[in-house]
Amino acid sequence: MTQYNLDTPQLAETYDQISDFQFRRGSLLVSKLGIRPADTVLDLGAGTGRLGLHVVENLLSGEGRLIGLDPLPDRIALANSRNRYGNAHFAVGQAEDLSSIADGTVDVVYLSSVYHWIVDKVQGLREVLRVLKPGGKVGLTTAAREFQQNNPIRVVVDQVLSRAPYSGVVRVADSIQNRNWVTTTELIGHFQSAGLELVGLEVKPIHNSHPDGASVLDFWESSSFGNTLAHVPPELRDQARADIVAEFDLLSGGGPIATGNFGIDAIARRPVR
Repeated sequence: MTQYNLDTPQLAETYDQISDFQFRRGSLLVSKLGIRPADTVLDLGAGTGRLGLHVVENLLSGEGRLIGLDPLPDRIALANSRNRYGNAHFAVGQAEDLSSIADGTVDVVYLSSVYHWIVDKVQGLREVLRVLKPGGKVGLTTAAREFQQNNPIRVVVDQVLSRAPYSGVVRVADSIQNRNWVTTTELIGHFQSAGLELVGLEVKPIHNSHPDGASVLDFWESSSFGNTLAHVPPELRDQARADIVAEFDLLSGGGPIATGNFGIDAIARRPVR
């Protein structure tokens, strides 16, 4: 299960510095949502605020409003530290409980590289449905679990943790990436269960690159806010990090390390009745 208490200020800062990959995916997502200048927009999993502030600066007028929620206080603190806009508000909050937002008051919701971290995904989408205006849209990007057995990060991490001294005490199946991701079919079912009408879905290759093994693990640990090795006993985590970095560097032969696999981009809306 996703743990929100493993994040640190250092992980938040690292994520803010190296999250260009997620920012690019998120920018493409919001460009497809038809955001209008006076819209009320909800950024779920706002993180350090990079994408939310992009929306405020480029897509909203002074009459529009951006609400950014994230369960990680250190990341919300970073977002607030750089927010200079009176129509943007960042706060700690989770998708499963949007009680701070009134029914039917939001035009657009987006979850950029966030959905796989939500514990109760259907409840999160039901809350999205509740706060959306009739006809309002929700867009998300996430990983396609049916292809994750070939994800280079997952393959290397699982291989290392299947060897001694980890094999007897670590269950590879308990890793966050092995437990939390959803298949395309499951995602469609989640939308249906929540009462949202799917209007567009695309499964496509996604690509990223890192200069070395340490950069790969920095990316994965900061993106998962400390969950990547949460299934490893604390006394073995430093050694596991070192072994995983060494394995990546060995496989790359000193060159850049390509990662990525297949991702899902999906857009749904609250039905108009």
